[in-house]
Amino acid sequence: MHEKLLPLLLAGIAAPAMTQTIPPQIAAEQVMSEPNNSGYALGQHGNGNFKFAQTFQLPRAGAVTHIMLPIYCSTAQTVRVTVQATLRTGLPSGIVLATQDVPGYAMNSWMAGNGMMSMRMVEFEQPRPLQAGNYAFTVEAIGGECTFLPGPASDTYAGGQAFIINGISLLSWYAWGRDLAFQVFERPR
Repeated sequence: MHEKLLPLLLAGIAAPAMTQTIPPQIAAEQVMSEPNNSGYALGQHGNGNFKFAQTFQLPRAGAVTHIMLPIYCSTAQTVRVTVQATLRTGLPSGIVLATQDVPGYAMNSWMAGNGMMSMRMVEFEQPRPLQAGNYAFTVEAIGGECTFLPGPASDTYAGGQAFIINGISLLSWYAWGRDLAFQVFERPR
């Protein structure tokens, strides 16, 4: 009797271990912030509708599972983050590979007096497998305003650059001259 139960017991123990997936890993990041900066408008501010993008490199094939961003929303109902292909020029292409909406109230990052900042997670419900290469994520606030805490005023992430649209004078993506503060997580294949 015990000889028949032992294989079943061992199979029951091994099965969960075999089905576990590789945890997400940081694929790209720039976590420095600009000291003494209260942030930049994201979403409706004055006559503008500010949106940001950051290009980044995936070093290996896998699915982008989530992105960490330093955003504080005061009135926005929703924050939308997309992952896009890039053009040969390095700009976001508009071809959306993944998108996720997050309630504005869930985006409540803060910055301490010593320059430390918190980030909030935008987790993709349906991560899409991607090849290694260059991509962009875009960030926009819908139905109000948020504040995006910036990276330093320099090129602090060699794998890409940040872009901005303000809907007034900048109607297409314009190089911002700095990188965003961010972390991109991917589950390798």
